[in-house]
Amino acid sequence: MIIVSSEALDVIKSRIASHKVWGVRVLVRPAGCNGWKWDLNYEDSPSLAGDSIYYDCIAIDPQTLSMVEKIEIDMKVEGLQEEFVFNTPLSTAQCGCGESFAL
Repeated sequence: MIIVSSEALDVIKSRIASHKVWGVRVLVRPAGCNGWKWDLNYEDSPSLAGDSIYYDCIAIDPQTLSMVEKIEIDMKVEGLQEEFVFNTPLSTAQCGCGESFAL
């Protein structure tokens, strides 16, 4: 399941328009002190293999979704700084700097 706030979706759509691409791919990859990190990559077109899950202009590969089951994407704005916030109920810990999480 993918839940994306309207604020996060607006920012994603703005960024893909400025990069002239189809959308973004969300995935988890090994990294950081807790084992996993969220990653967003621009995608020129949707996957033709048909193995991805889609939410509007966001693609998520089945392996990522099988690991986290549910992804919530939101936008956090503090002053001039803005960042995407990813939440998953299966996360058991997060490192102190917030860059990685454990499953």
